[in-house]
Amino acid sequence: MWVKSEYAGEVAVLSTWLCALLPWSVSVFRESFGSAGLVTAVWLRFLPGRVLYVSGAVERAGSPWNWVWEVPGFVASQGETVASYVWLVGTAVFALAFVLSVAYYLDEAHVESWRLDPVRTLGGLLVTSGAVLLLASGLLFSEQAGTTVPVGTILQLGLGVSLLRAERA
Repeated sequence: MWVKSEYAGEVAVLSTWLCALLPWSVSVFRESFGSAGLVTAVWLRFLPGRVLYVSGAVERAGSPWNWVWEVPGFVASQGETVASYVWLVGTAVFALAFVLSVAYYLDEAHVESWRLDPVRTLGGLLVTSGAVLLLASGLLFSEQAGTTVPVGTILQLGLGVSLLRAERA
């Protein structure tokens, strides 16, 4: 495909790191709450955790950041709890890809000597993690008030597929 053999390793590492930095899902919720007026809540979900931004609220208890393993305790419905556990599985799969990408970056020759092709392995892990996160996005879309968009998940799936289809010598 568009990834040439001589650059496939670098593209694989950079693709994995880019997916680690981007939010995999963004949710927006707007509601009018009596005297508080219009309140907008935005959830930015990164692989290690989520950030909640609430505008129009006078005061919010606690930190706006929750680690991925804490999220199931902070959601409102059973469906959101299931989505949070699915997210945790997707993050665990991605953690394998991230560790492999760091090892590949630090010692390319050693990782290239392994029996499995590291570029295709990273591609497979990105696609698997992306598919799991897409399932979590679907659950959030159906269970959570507001709109959920799988921003980084779509990019992660595209990058993973391109790594799986990369020309390898």
